Amino acid sequence: MTAFVEGLASPEMEIAEGGVILDNRARFSDLKAMLDSNKDNLKVDAMKRIINLIAKGKDVSDLFPAVVKNVAAKNVELKKLVFVYLVRYAEEQQDLALLSISTFQRALKDPNQLIRGSALRVLTSIRVPMVAPIMLLAIKDAVRDMSPYVRKVAAHAIPKLYSLEPDLEAQLVDCIDFLLADRRSLVLGSAVYAFDEICPDRLDLLHKHFRALCRGLADVDEWGQIVMINMLTRYARTELANPDKGAPDTDIVLLLNSARPLLQSRNCGVVMAVTQLFYHVAPKAQLSQIARALVRLLRGPREVQYVVLMNIATICERNPVEEGTFAISKTMFDPFLKSFFVRSCDSSLVKQLKLHVLTSLVSESNVHIILRELQTYVQMSDLASAAVEAIGRCAIRVGAVSEQCMTGLVTLISSSDEKVVCSAVVVIKRLLHADAPVSLLARLMRLMPRMVAAQARACVVWLVATHVEQVVHLAPDLLRQIAKKFPTEDEMVKLESLKLAVKLWMIRRSECEKMVQYVFQLARFDLSYDVRDRCRFLRNLMFNTKILAEHADEIFMAKKPAPALVSSFKERDQFQLGSLSHVLNQRCTKYLDLPEFPELSSDPSLRKEPTAPNELNLEEEEEEEDEEEDEESGEEEEESEDDDEEENQEESEEEENSDEDEEESEEEENSDEEEESEDESEDSEAPPPPPKIAKNSKKLVENGKSKPDSSEANIDLLIDVDFSAAGSRQIVEPEFVETSETEILNVIEGQGISLSIQYPRTNDGQYTPIRFILINKTDKDIENVEILNNDSQLDVKGNTKISLLPAGARISQNILIDLQDSATSREWILQSPSPTVIQKSFRLQIPYTEQIQPVRLNLSELEKEHSRLGGLNRNLVDAPNPVNVGDIVKCANLCKIDENIFVAQTRSRKDICIIKLLENGKIEASCDNAVIGRIVAFQISKNA
Repeated sequence: MTAFVEGLASPEMEIAEGGVILDNRARFSDLKAMLDSNKDNLKVDAMKRIINLIAKGKDVSDLFPAVVKNVAAKNVELKKLVFVYLVRYAEEQQDLALLSISTFQRALKDPNQLIRGSALRVLTSIRVPMVAPIMLLAIKDAVRDMSPYVRKVAAHAIPKLYSLEPDLEAQLVDCIDFLLADRRSLVLGSAVYAFDEICPDRLDLLHKHFRALCRGLADVDEWGQIVMINMLTRYARTELANPDKGAPDTDIVLLLNSARPLLQSRNCGVVMAVTQLFYHVAPKAQLSQIARALVRLLRGPREVQYVVLMNIATICERNPVEEGTFAISKTMFDPFLKSFFVRSCDSSLVKQLKLHVLTSLVSESNVHIILRELQTYVQMSDLASAAVEAIGRCAIRVGAVSEQCMTGLVTLISSSDEKVVCSAVVVIKRLLHADAPVSLLARLMRLMPRMVAAQARACVVWLVATHVEQVVHLAPDLLRQIAKKFPTEDEMVKLESLKLAVKLWMIRRSECEKMVQYVFQLARFDLSYDVRDRCRFLRNLMFNTKILAEHADEIFMAKKPAPALVSSFKERDQFQLGSLSHVLNQRCTKYLDLPEFPELSSDPSLRKEPTAPNELNLEEEEEEEDEEEDEESGEEEEESEDDDEEENQEESEEEENSDEDEEESEEEENSDEEEESEDESEDSEAPPPPPKIAKNSKKLVENGKSKPDSSEANIDLLIDVDFSAAGSRQIVEPEFVETSETEILNVIEGQGISLSIQYPRTNDGQYTPIRFILINKTDKDIENVEILNNDSQLDVKGNTKISLLPAGARISQNILIDLQDSATSREWILQSPSPTVIQKSFRLQIPYTEQIQPVRLNLSELEKEHSRLGGLNRNLVDAPNPVNVGDIVKCANLCKIDENIFVAQTRSRKDICIIKLLENGKIEASCDNAVIGRIVAFQISKNA
């Protein structure tokens, strides 16, 4: 029963709906069996189920080995699903993903654009720095792909590669510059995104693309529009002069005219991006155009309402620049005043912002409408306090209604709601700072015993202390009431009462001296540090310093200016409108300040668009093809409407089907020819077949404008990989065999057994030789010592069991392992049942430098292999120190051809590997498996 309960707690067990217990191991075994079958329909069904589990948030990483085996499937639908899975888990299963990197490289040349794009996604999802050069070359080819979809994927892959290898920034910027010249809207938004992620300060790259980006703004996808508008805003503030200080620049006019229609966009983010563009770039007279669009967004979700109201409040708080300019004036939102009235379904934050906007829009023409609305809000429990404060702000902004507001606030003092009373008193304090009627002060003092809120009580004491000369006959009684409850009063009230005591001591010392001394004596021993400190300061000022005491009237009785009404939204104006920093009112990470306008615009000739005839021709051809397809579809529709022409249509369809069959047969013949060419030996000197020419490139060839794409040769070299050993290769004996041992388990870890490893470097076909050395460092014999491997798929030959390991004995065990050219770390177990149970697990990773065997090539064959292994198969590694030639064969199992060239092949797949020392101190690695070549070169630079 205990085992059953523990099994339920296992992550491999899941309780589904209805209480059914599901075992993920059984479910995954079913999927593995389907993926291992020979039927594509079963594999497709399995992959659909796996993708469904991923969409539900389930962890299916255990299926990675079974899925990755199908990456080279011929079924297009299956391959798409496999790539979707690999994009999700390639970063977690990097070692297994690296084994299929050659398959991804082949997929980069697949005729299907979706396969090419998916292959590039998976390739850039492998977060291993050593494959960064491979990713770079793949991206360089993808940005010049004929498919806009692949170019879009390449643009999104650029930031991923940059985060992996920032040193490649210069080359990636060149790719971005090329993509910015693309005229396809599908590519343009992604290109700008890559620019914004990698080099947002390189605005010089945008000069020649600025006008094209403005014209293409309406055709880009919505999220691309947001990125483009933000980038163009920064460009305009950096390169173009302020339009309010003269005639607007023609490029600013182009930008605003291109962005203005996007105010009608269905995407809230696009509308907000255009809003900030007009706010920061447009002439002030044009800012009123954004009002209707912003008000339209107030019908959206509450999150959108909050951000929109935040921006409207910031716009309203900005003062008009000059008379007659209504752009920043509040009148731009006057026609939509009722849109800011609070609704019952609004959230509390939205209600607060709407009240703030209403008080910002208040003027003599609409103040009565707003006040009537605010009086309604006072009756709402959750909005009463904020409504009272809003009434006070209206009274301060519009002096004509201050008396009316004061009358309403005085009536609110008698409210039963303590929050309303507190807010009313605080607002009255602001309004009555300079002039307070005696009757109102007397009424406030009479209400003092009923007030509970500390802020309200402190405001009353402050008002009396400020106007103490007018109520000198009532103020001592108020101080007496406070002195009776001084220890229990709030700190805020105590501090204000000390001010009142000082002023009474100065005005009516004879009558109030004892009461003032009593209050100061209580404050002297108060629990609050601030109260004690204030008491000490005032006592010394009044009693102990004659010079300051003479100026006490000037210090305490001087009239102070009324507090200014400062809005928190004025501080937000320092941030770019609509940004996260603007919403949070604090500088966030990676926030860039918007630059000020320059005095003069940059040279307009910099923004002159360059001509690109080849790209234009390609676009014209693609458009012509689309038109031809539309015409053909239109003709087919007309023919379908005519009943008399059905027979002709069937004949034309049969002819088209026969043409398609002929094309498919031609493609099959071409694919067969390619497979035959891959199986041919590498020493054959037959010329390569001519490249296939696509139909849409016929016109280019006729016009003599087609250019051979040199970058395609790089991937072509990687596709034609031959895994069989060439007949001209001669396997030779290793030039150096390491005699030292590498300790794996010490005596304590091995429970009395010391375990070490050696690499004999013998030539045993596809197997890598390993020698385990076991030493019994106990005083007892150990029986049945065995070294086991948990990986059932690992091919291991040799005896790994020692029947008897005597005390102090040293025994070597030689085994052979087929590692499949993988450096994956695998788990092994050292165990023995007697005399004491020994069971210790350890992980073993065989380096690539020992998974290769030395081979000798003649010079002609060496040159041929070296020229073949170009492009993605060639890597350069910097050597921090001069490399000693003699240490190279010690570090890696290589054959020395001459002083600077070393050759080997992988044991399992027989991939050739050529290591070459260059004159500049770098190490060049050329290998069929680019990952192995780079790692071997890196190990040589590190250890040799």
